[in-house]
Amino acid sequence: MADFVFKSNGAYLGFIENGNLFSRDGVFLGWIEGIHAWDSTGRYRGQRWNQNKYIIVNTFALPPVPRPPKQTPTPPPLPDPPANIAAIVLPTGWKDAF
Repeated sequence: MADFVFKSNGAYLGFIENGNLFSRDGVFLGWIEGIHAWDSTGRYRGQRWNQNKYIIVNTFALPPVPRPPKQTPTPPPLPDPPANIAAIVLPTGWKDAF
């Protein structure tokens, strides 16, 4: 079962399947290592937050060194999209990572 990810405005961003992050349309966005998210080019994008429903980045922190890009995985079947959720306020200095 996929984990759904949202933007802070409550919009459905996409889903995580087997450690890979896909957009709502099944486009490979990157991957997850623990709580950390990397984009498809290997650039650090942020961390999972608030029961893993969001991926946010601290705009004041220095990002880790980029990783080698991963091979683009075959997109899984798209899950039934969830409804958007209520917007939230992010902590000061943090923003949506994608």
